[in-house]
Amino acid sequence: MWAQMVKWARPGISSGAEFLGWLDMRLWRPVLVVVALWMPVALGAQRPTPPAPAVSERVVPRPPAREAGAPETGSTAPDGYAPIPQWLGQTRAARAAKTEAFAIQTAVSGIGGGFSFHFLPDGRILIGERPGRMRIAAKDGTLSEPLRGLPELYAGGPQGLFEVLPDRDFAKNRQIYFGYTALPQGPRPAVLPRLAGLLMIARARLSVDDRNLEDVRVLLNAEGINGRMIQAPDGTLLITSGIPAGVGIDSPDWPQPQQLTSRMGKVLRINTDGSIPSNNPFAGRREALPEIYALGVRDDQGVAIHPQTSKLWTSENGPKGGDEINVIEPGKNYGFPIISYGHEYSGKPINDNRTVEPGMQQPAYFWNPSIAPSGMTFYTGRLFPAWQGNLFVAALAGKHVVRLVLDGERVVGEERLLTNLDTRMRDVRQGPDGALYVMTDGQKGKILRLAPQN
Repeated sequence: MWAQMVKWARPGISSGAEFLGWLDMRLWRPVLVVVALWMPVALGAQRPTPPAPAVSERVVPRPPAREAGAPETGSTAPDGYAPIPQWLGQTRAARAAKTEAFAIQTAVSGIGGGFSFHFLPDGRILIGERPGRMRIAAKDGTLSEPLRGLPELYAGGPQGLFEVLPDRDFAKNRQIYFGYTALPQGPRPAVLPRLAGLLMIARARLSVDDRNLEDVRVLLNAEGINGRMIQAPDGTLLITSGIPAGVGIDSPDWPQPQQLTSRMGKVLRINTDGSIPSNNPFAGRREALPEIYALGVRDDQGVAIHPQTSKLWTSENGPKGGDEINVIEPGKNYGFPIISYGHEYSGKPINDNRTVEPGMQQPAYFWNPSIAPSGMTFYTGRLFPAWQGNLFVAALAGKHVVRLVLDGERVVGEERLLTNLDTRMRDVRQGPDGALYVMTDGQKGKILRLAPQN
């Protein structure tokens, strides 16, 4: 019997022992194949998280470096240009009919180049300093040492660390989102171009001892020279990404705000893990980046969510004049550089002074001359009843805080606060106590608290 089975099963096997060995391998071979296929998957699941993506996925253009000793080719000084608004009150609104008296207190001092600040759930303040420091101010105003763990960043010129934003559920997850500029990977040229850094969006977890950033992860290479960020009511992150701007940089050379293949000159929208929301306006469209939320943006320096409509409002720096407040809607085009209420720094018109174009949005408000609007917030507190629902905008060149009185999405009144301080204002925020807090610019910056006069 063994001889017949051996002969049938495998020619050349001469004994029962050899047959059993052969039969054993026949039975186990499928199991071994399954194990061989399973092992890489199982081992891969235990591998460390892949490293953050390279800073530069592609070549992003930047202006060439200025030649040493070369004369300036323009100026930020006002040139008297006064474009015609599209409706009464789109610029130079009437003085606000009602005001509030307030006292000024210093909440925090010793800030070096502050760019943004946000309140933590326990009342402390998270502060971002543009040279590359993130700090926490205690309730008594004491500043912490810089948090450790920030990625390498580039802080040349106006670049560096920008928004530092605690997650809406920070009390539970201790997550912080932040924007900063980093140099592209690869060989460095002998002379860097102007505004060489690329805007990166990252997240990290604040350690339990409040000293370190842990699990730092890059979410997006936003490509721009700078940007602001805010968390929408649905939890997504809305990010502005500016184009190169400044004296000697002309608008026609930077068409990216109108290109759906570039992240520059856009408002971008991502989830907090870096993925793209499926309901983004350009998701699924060929030859368009799915993270784009709105286009035609120049240099947005302030963002705020309207407390009733949940729409994003932005403050945009124009070139020489043409600073704007915009109400951002998904998929809409805000015009730059096709339309603008400003001039080039050289004094030349932008696109023949065109201010209107079919299919492009008008700003809710604009300023000529420039005030250089920066951070902004809607006031919803109870300490100042006359300020309820008003929009407050910090002004750098203007050296004041603008209060805009609104009727829906139209400005019906303007008031300028803190003009007597003669100080550049960088950011403004409503505090948990209902007071208004203002960050001043510069290496000796402060956070001021505006509270009702007794």
